[in-house]
Amino acid sequence: MITAIDFGCYAIRSAYRTPADQTRITMITERSEYAVLSNQSSCRETVIDRNIPCAECNDSTIVFGHHTEQIRWLSRKPCAPLFADAASPTDDAPARQILSILTEAMLPRNVSKPTDCFFTVPRGRLNPENVKFLSHLTRMHGFEPRYFSAAPAVLLSSGSDSRYTGVAIVIGAESSEISVSRYGIELAAETIPVGANWIDTELARQYEIRTWDETGECYLDLETVRQWKHDPGIHLRNSVGERERTLARLYGEVLNRIARSTRDLLNSPAVKSALGDDRLTVYCAGGPTQIGGFASTLTERFVEHETADRILTIRAVDDAETAVVRGLLIQGELEARRRSPLKSAA
Repeated sequence: MITAIDFGCYAIRSAYRTPADQTRITMITERSEYAVLSNQSSCRETVIDRNIPCAECNDSTIVFGHHTEQIRWLSRKPCAPLFADAASPTDDAPARQILSILTEAMLPRNVSKPTDCFFTVPRGRLNPENVKFLSHLTRMHGFEPRYFSAAPAVLLSSGSDSRYTGVAIVIGAESSEISVSRYGIELAAETIPVGANWIDTELARQYEIRTWDETGECYLDLETVRQWKHDPGIHLRNSVGERERTLARLYGEVLNRIARSTRDLLNSPAVKSALGDDRLTVYCAGGPTQIGGFASTLTERFVEHETADRILTIRAVDDAETAVVRGLLIQGELEARRRSPLKSAA
């Protein structure tokens, strides 16, 4: 059984074929965060009364994964990320234990023998330690880890109409990845260490969007910023009000870096040799690509970097938040098919 896990800084997603019905796919999503609540009896009793899974750690009650949504009202202290600064939690014992629990819960049960788990990690190309740490974690739960990058996975899940040839852009919470492929074979790629969290942090800082916990300690309120950004009325090209104009400017800065890197990749010898000056479809994935006006804003940046003549069209892929994990599963099944004739011959 092939399994796929997309370890993201905002959410962890897994996918595998349903054991009871191989024509269906089981998909699981968990938030990549945990909440630390006061161990006052009122907090603990509330969590227990509502049957919310929790753990005790020193003088605190810890709730993690998607259950954090159920207890945000109990504390104004922001949730802690499992991947702080896009790094694996090697020095955060609670986060390390929680990540292990979530990973085990998101893998298929009762697998009789080691099976491949295709996975991607935050800033995998830039941080091999993340790949090493999560490979060990996956293997510890009985699966054989196989790392695969996010952007080529998106092309596998969404690029059939172009024969898996084009540019894939994945914008995550802490990084953005660009890849150019021909017939599903990656020719050139780059990862930029900036994503949606930078935009959210800058908005919260510039507009002093803050929250205070019970002790009076102040934090940037990134969750409020994220909820505001999800308003369907927000549009990067038709900004209303100063905050929306700032959002458009911050998005523009991220997309400017993406467009510049895309230009350099398209002009690289490997891409020039394989594709010449062919016009390519750009496939965009990740939650941040779903905001109104994204495609036209990115087009504008391509024009500024004299790359528009290489672009056929820009597409925000269907179900953009799961495009990576679906592509990982496809890659796993393709590799399994390639190996099966060898096993038969042996």
